Amino acid sequence: MKYIKPIIAITLAYAMCSCGVKNSSANETERGEKERISNDSVINSQDYSDLIKTVYGKFVFAIDADPEVYAHPERYFTASALKKLKDSYEFDCEDNNCYAFYELRTIEQDSKPGTTGESDITEIVSIGDNWYVVRYSDMGWSGMTRIKIVDGKIDDFTRCVEDL
Repeated sequence: MKYIKPIIAITLAYAMCSCGVKNSSANETERGEKERISNDSVINSQDYSDLIKTVYGKFVFAIDADPEVYAHPERYFTASALKKLKDSYEFDCEDNNCYAFYELRTIEQDSKPGTTGESDITEIVSIGDNWYVVRYSDMGWSGMTRIKIVDGKIDDFTRCVEDL
């Protein structure tokens, strides 16, 4: 009985945002699915895992961001992504260059009780056409974001799953 609610919540979350991850058939094991995803990753001509890790480290999960790096997000984001981040910014902005880097993480404001509260990437999977699924722990909360890379920079993103 206690497992029904989480199963329904996870099913609904995946139905609302598939994040491009294909559902595995009943006969395909989880291990087989991971191998298939790994093989799909090889098809991409470029691996942008390092770019994604850098962006999460310097912008998304940054606690004490380096002002020099933070002042130049155009090194890591296309103009289109910066516009989306700027349009999403919800607070007062004095210099008109405020970006909602928090859009690349969960909506949680505080650490998850019973965890260390640390944030880090747990997995980056290429799903083709320059799209990646980034799974992470955000202050102990599980999250997943789809990220598209164009010309070596983040061009688009969609928050997909938060801890349920």
